[in-house]
Amino acid sequence: MPIRVLYRGKEIEVEGERIKAKDLLKKLGLSPLSSLVVKNGEVISEEDYVEEGDEVRVVNAISGGSKGD
Repeated sequence: MPIRVLYRGKEIEVEGERIKAKDLLKKLGLSPLSSLVVKNGEVISEEDYVEEGDEVRVVNAISGGSKGD
């Protein structure tokens, strides 16, 4: 069965039973520098695995800061 991933309000199915987070992002056309993988409510590293049955979300990392008037 595929791994189900929630991204931008849509559920996407990725083939496979187990995949590294960085490879999941690559399949979705996303960069690990700008996206985070959340597995079962916790942010994981790009070397961690997601598996069939995990609750998986991908969120965009937003960078920014104050201008320091």
